[in-house]
Amino acid sequence: MMIYVAILFVVLTPGVLLRLPPKGSLLTVAIVHGLVFALVLTLTSSVVARLTARMSGFDDMAKDCIADADCMDVTMECKEMKCAKKAPAM
Repeated sequence: MMIYVAILFVVLTPGVLLRLPPKGSLLTVAIVHGLVFALVLTLTSSVVARLTARMSGFDDMAKDCIADADCMDVTMECKEMKCAKKAPAM
């Protein structure tokens, strides 16, 4: 997730991909790009968190946590392993 945020920050830096507004002052451009960064990060962070959980091998735990919102905290992690799958009975 940290790599995603760093790449998003670099890509949305004024002048790298685009500059909004094109002829605005430095302060105006910085504010607009900050708002665009915050908006894109807010809209995409849950999708990226799910994908990174799937790639890191915690897919089953992530599915259980997402299905039961009461067991998640703000970092998208299970609290006290309440939502982790139980071991199969023998």
